[in-house]
Amino acid sequence: MSEELKFPVVAHHRIIVNAEGRDDAQTKALFEGFDLVAPVTEANTSSGGKYVSYSLSVRFKDRAEMAKFDEQLKRVPGLKMVL
Repeated sequence: MSEELKFPVVAHHRIIVNAEGRDDAQTKALFEGFDLVAPVTEANTSSGGKYVSYSLSVRFKDRAEMAKFDEQLKRVPGLKMVL
């Protein structure tokens, strides 16, 4: 099944990073230029304390903006996974 995205579209993300050496302010600053429907918030810490997750929701106006967001994700300090 292949559906075409209809813009604007809201996407929800969970970002998982290494807890050690993380920089909350820098992570939040990376997404300041986007239309955040829900702000970047710390969601959970793993039971062992090794990982921290952030959640955020972004409204994208087009595919180019989605690509720009993807580039910003790659700059998150200690990034392990994006859901």
